Amino acid sequence: PRIPFGWLRAIIFLLVYLGLIVLAGLLQLDFYTSYTVVFLISVLLVAGFSQYIDLISWKEIGLTWNGFALQAGTGFALAIAILGTGTCFLLAIDQLNWMEVQFNGQSLAMSFGLMLLVAFAEELVFRGYVLRNLRQSLSPVAALLVSAALFAIFHSSNPGTNWLALVNVFIAGILLGINYIFTRNLWFGIALHFAWNFFQGPVLGYEVSGLNIPSVLTQSIGKNTLLTGGSFGFEGSLVNTMLCLLAIGILTLVYWKQYIKKLPLSVESGSK
Repeated sequence: PRIPFGWLRAIIFLLVYLGLIVLAGLLQLDFYTSYTVVFLISVLLVAGFSQYIDLISWKEIGLTWNGFALQAGTGFALAIAILGTGTCFLLAIDQLNWMEVQFNGQSLAMSFGLMLLVAFAEELVFRGYVLRNLRQSLSPVAALLVSAALFAIFHSSNPGTNWLALVNVFIAGILLGINYIFTRNLWFGIALHFAWNFFQGPVLGYEVSGLNIPSVLTQSIGKNTLLTGGSFGFEGSLVNTMLCLLAIGILTLVYWKQYIKKLPLSVESGSK
């Protein structure tokens, strides 16, 4: 690489990324256009840094599909399982009710596309570039924790953010990144991230990281914001905390048995 230290490449990348995101925000674009611009910034920046700074090909970032379709399906199913379990629990304790159903095909299609762009862009940035480069300077656990912390920091300005919401986004960063640590492939995280955002907001009616998205189901949530997540959505819920930690524990055990012989436990060989 033109810059020899993985941690330094990650810092420079994030500073450029943040600067471009701020500049894009100054354009005062509408909601969907602004996220499309962020998607383009993310893809082009990861591609540019990877090719001209890291000196690696696009495929080495972790976008190889062959052999990883099952991983993607697992991520997709896991998101539905966590959301479904948590939602059923909130319904059972009368902290969630749905008032009406409003199906708008055009709105749902636009939300589908938006959530796909967001998932792809954020996984490229925080797992495909940041986590991959941190892994070349830090142990697997340290790289995963630092990347998750950065992921939370970049969400700290979202509407309705509080301490529990940030803790949960940090935990989400671990959940999204743990597969990448073992497999070096992004499709598990992309599928999980997309399914989580799409079913949480446009389908079930929760806010998505504090953002109010048009939804099929209109919610009425209870007063216990510790359980419901309040205005941040299910991501700010203590129920989500417990379910995501359980998922991380299960994935760690599964991947440890499956991949441990292939996983370097210290800084990657040949990297500084």
